Amino acid sequence: MLFDVLRRDPANPIPGVVHLPGFLALDEQEDLVAQARGLARAVRGTPVAMRRPVLKAGQMQAWMLSLGWYWATQPYRMLTEVDGYPVPPVPENYQALAARILAAAREIDPRVGPTPAVETALVNFYPPGAGMGMHVDAEEESDNAVVSLSIGEETVFRIEGPDGNRDLLLMSGDAVVFGGPARRARHGVLGAKPGTGPEGTGLNEGRINITMRQMRRYPLRS
Repeated sequence: MLFDVLRRDPANPIPGVVHLPGFLALDEQEDLVAQARGLARAVRGTPVAMRRPVLKAGQMQAWMLSLGWYWATQPYRMLTEVDGYPVPPVPENYQALAARILAAAREIDPRVGPTPAVETALVNFYPPGAGMGMHVDAEEESDNAVVSLSIGEETVFRIEGPDGNRDLLLMSGDAVVFGGPARRARHGVLGAKPGTGPEGTGLNEGRINITMRQMRRYPLRS
C-alpha cells in the first residue's frame, strides 16, 4: 500500500474538515462490508437496487445503494419509495458509528458541529480505477456534518477550501467528516488505486465508501 510505513496522524486541512486515519479496525471493516453485501442482495432486482446513476455528464463509475432516502437523478430529488418499493432503512449501527466519529472529530475541530441524525446513507462501490467528480451534497435540508468511511483500495479525497483544493490520501479504515463551514464544499474522489486494499476486509478489489447524512433540520444531536 502507498505510504504504509509512515505514521498518519489526524488532520484538519481546512475549517470544518477532519481526517481520521485508521479509525476502523479491520474486523469492523469486514463486518461493514458483509452488512453492505446483505443490504444490496436484499433489494437485488428491484427499483431500489444498487445501480450506476445516470447524471447530466453521463453514467457514474460507482455503484450506489441508497438507504433511508433514495437519491434520484433527472431531475435530482430524494424519495422514500420508488415504484411502490420502499427504500431500505439505514442500519441501526450507523448512528452509533457516526457518533463515535463525530466525537473524535470534534476533539480536533469543534467546527464540524453536532452529530447528524443518520436519516440517509449511501453505500458506493468503486471498481478499481473508478472515481467521482467534484460535486456538492446539496439535497439535504440539514447543515449537520457528512460522515464518510472508506474501506478497501486507496484513493485521494479532494475538497475545495478557501485557498483552493486540498487532497487527502484515504486508506482502508479511514474516516472523513466535513461540517460547519465546509458542509457544502465541493468534493470528489480520484480513481481507486488497484491492488492497494488490505487483506481481511472482505473485498477482493475496489473500494466501498459509506456516507451518512441527516436529511431534515431536526433533531440536533450533540
